[in-house]
This record gives sequence, C-alpha cells and structure tokens, in this order.
Amino acid sequence: MLYMHSNAYDPMSNDIKTEPGTEENLRLVSDPHPFDEAPQTPSTFHPVLVDGIRGLAAVGSLGGYSTRIAVELEKEHPDLGREFATKYFMINEAGVVEWGHDGKSFSIQKIIFES
Repeated sequence: MLYMHSNAYDPMSNDIKTEPGTEENLRLVSDPHPFDEAPQTPSTFHPVLVDGIRGLAAVGSLGGYSTRIAVELEKEHPDLGREFATKYFMINEAGVVEWGHDGKSFSIQKIIFES
C-alpha cells in the first residue's frame, strides 16, 4: 500500500487533542481518481488514534474507483495489523468505524494540532 505521511504528525508529542473521526474530517483534500482528466497529487493522511494506537488515516478513493478507508499504525493492532484498508466500512457514529461483514469495529480519533 502507498500511503502519504502527514508532515504535521509529531509522534513525540504528549499533548494530544482529538475529535471523533468521521468520513468528512478524515477525507483527503486532494484524492486522485481514475476518472480525473488531469493527474492529481494526493494530500497527506490525517494523524489519528485507532483504539489508542497512533497512526495516519484517510477516507477517499485513494487512486481506486470507490471510497475506502486506509490506516497506517505505529504499532501492530490485533485485528488491523500495521496497515489496513477496506471499502467495506461505515461510520454511523462519529469515532466508530464498522468494517467488513462480521460486525467488527474500531475507534478512531482525529488528532487536532492547535496553532
């Protein structure tokens, strides 16, 4: 998987402020799609906490034809591993990603950096 790393992500920071992840606030600003007339450069992924594990995540087509969520984590997650992507997901409740066909879910919090 090819992921774009966020320049704003500071893994050493202990002062973390978050908001619940949603499809809207995790969406890529620039999201290349096969139907684009001109090539686009994808924007960076958003810094997140997934079940308390720091990482990066984004929602978008990510170069494919359908919307998906992708996550890259600093440490191994018991269900997701270190890298995870699926187009079979829903965020019906902010901060909770339901995925797959077996009722699995994980929590996602978008890290907010105050200026």
